[in-house]
Amino acid sequence: MITRFAKLSVPMAPPLPVAGGLLERELAFVEVDGCVAEVSPLPGLHQESLSEALDDLAAGTLRTPSARFAESVLRAQQDGESWTQRDATRSLPALNALVVGDEAGSDAHAVVKVKIGRDPSRDVSRVLSVLEQLPHCRLRLDGNRLLSLAQVLEVVSSLPHDRIEYVEEPLVDPSQLPELAKVVPVGLDESLHDPTASRHEDEPGAWVHVMKPTRLGSLEELADEITCAEKLQRDVVLTSCFESPWTLGVLCRVAQRYGLSRAQGLGTADLYEAWPAVDVTSSLPEVELPELDWQPWI
Repeated sequence: MITRFAKLSVPMAPPLPVAGGLLERELAFVEVDGCVAEVSPLPGLHQESLSEALDDLAAGTLRTPSARFAESVLRAQQDGESWTQRDATRSLPALNALVVGDEAGSDAHAVVKVKIGRDPSRDVSRVLSVLEQLPHCRLRLDGNRLLSLAQVLEVVSSLPHDRIEYVEEPLVDPSQLPELAKVVPVGLDESLHDPTASRHEDEPGAWVHVMKPTRLGSLEELADEITCAEKLQRDVVLTSCFESPWTLGVLCRVAQRYGLSRAQGLGTADLYEAWPAVDVTSSLPEVELPELDWQPWI
């Protein structure tokens, strides 16, 4: 039974690149017997609303992925799983930064994700500008299924291939991804969260599985997906649905638990400017469970 819960709305500046530009991020924290979890389905990505997810969690029906994720985080704390424990020697994974507009930001990250496809005519110039601003980084190009194969190949052909780590699910027609994989490594994202989509298991090329845990559901469902990727000898990157810095800390620990070696797609804490002081490159690894740095309970 939920002991306490808190709903809050965090202003987003700039707006998040979902749902036509999200100005506020609504989320909730729940507490059960001293254990804490976040519930924060993302409009435009999750099918359930925040209220629906909270009702689902409270009823124990767990039909929605964001409720299943929260329940599994609570249960992991209740069971004393090792990743929920304080450990000053814990080595957490590197993170990738996110570039949405024209400014590349800090050069603290060796890997950055760049959103492409929203204005295809400017993609090449934008990406080249990022490479110039961050001369030591490698790129993950995320197209969110907005582009044709020809458009993506135009971008890729304009860049030094040794600066591209992978291109993440950029095609309107995902059946053409194997053609793209002949040219550049491909990250699967949307396909992993659609049970009817192909994983292109028998196709050659380098493939990476980019997983959104709160869309997959419970931590057990995430573990199953990681096992499937390992059987295919494919690397795994965990990424967020713009959850709070607190849940980014959870996901960093989970990535460490599974020994995920690539930079994880969790470098978005700096989007929460109104959050208690969290520095994405130094303070995020210090986030501890199950305690919060603040108490917004109602």
